[in-house]
Amino acid sequence: MLRSFKLRIADRHVRIVPANDARGCPFSGPGVDLRGEDADRAIAAGEPIASALRALEPGIVIRSVSIDFERPRLLATLDPTTPEADPRPRVVRLDEGPTLRAILEATGPLQRLLLEAAHRAIAARAPEPQSDEQKA
Repeated sequence: MLRSFKLRIADRHVRIVPANDARGCPFSGPGVDLRGEDADRAIAAGEPIASALRALEPGIVIRSVSIDFERPRLLATLDPTTPEADPRPRVVRLDEGPTLRAILEATGPLQRLLLEAAHRAIAARAPEPQSDEQKA
């Protein structure tokens, strides 16, 4: 399971925080970052989230989307709709309700992709187990 993730669409960067480590303990290490093609695959798998947000407000340009599964909560950063009047990005926050539940239900394939990528990256970080001879 995932604790959270953030799709930084504008930056082609994804941050993943698993709920548990390989032993099933609460995850305490740094999150996993995906960039380049790996990030592009994750962002493409997150299209159902973007589609749901665009259904609420057609024409929006999404910069980033994060989901916290523990709270649960969705935060999305959008390009400003009137940059001449106010150039600051806008933020959308969904804490509960049918829209958030529908979005969370649509994230299954994305969650699986992110969890697999996180497990691979974390396994690559792990030091090689030492034999008894190496420990001495």
